[in-house]
Amino acid sequence: MHHHFYQELTFPYPAHRPFIACNMVTSLDGKVTADGTQPSSLGSSFDLKTMGVIRSHFDAVLAGGNTIRLHPYYLGVPVELEGSRQGRGLARQPLTVLLTQSGNLDPFSSLFTKAPRPPIIITSTAGAQNLTSSIQGQSKIEIMENPDPQSITTLLQTKYAVKRLLVEGGPSVNYQFMQAKLMDDLFLTLHPSLIGKRTDLSLSAGDHVLEKAHDIQLISVNREGNELFLHYRITW
Repeated sequence: MHHHFYQELTFPYPAHRPFIACNMVTSLDGKVTADGTQPSSLGSSFDLKTMGVIRSHFDAVLAGGNTIRLHPYYLGVPVELEGSRQGRGLARQPLTVLLTQSGNLDPFSSLFTKAPRPPIIITSTAGAQNLTSSIQGQSKIEIMENPDPQSITTLLQTKYAVKRLLVEGGPSVNYQFMQAKLMDDLFLTLHPSLIGKRTDLSLSAGDHVLEKAHDIQLISVNREGNELFLHYRITW
């Protein structure tokens, strides 16, 4: 892979908690889905490579159950990025962290059958009962009845030594971390497309207006073709 503009990134280390970032791609009108619950066609092959480069800086990558059901793959990096991770003192592959209340997951997906490390599944007691025995045998199950971003990050920090956490949606998960003021950086790919449908989702989705951040600093802007790659730092 040729030198990528996100290949060398530096992050501050907040006191007492992991550093948390979010990576998403949106259309020009701010949508992250196209036509309801269908997987979005947003993002190019270069954006897919960029996702791997961003992941290569993090100990763990977290996503909600809906996101995983649409894209049931391990949230890892390409083999060619494993060396750069090890050079940073990280494991060859990041941990995959999955939030699911229902436990409704496909045991035959590559997330479980080809996982380089056991996925961490954070779920309720009822959700754990819905997990198949094969998933339970291939994963690390954490029971949390009402998980919130603070308790999730504390668990990942204390039990799994996570110092940098990357959140990859969906919109409700992004919202929860923003509402808790537990989001330090935002990587945003602006894709040259228009969706238009009012029921399609935006980057964050919750019941209340988010408290205004103290400052949102634009760290970098990069262009590849007709896509823009924006990197912001958020101070709450």
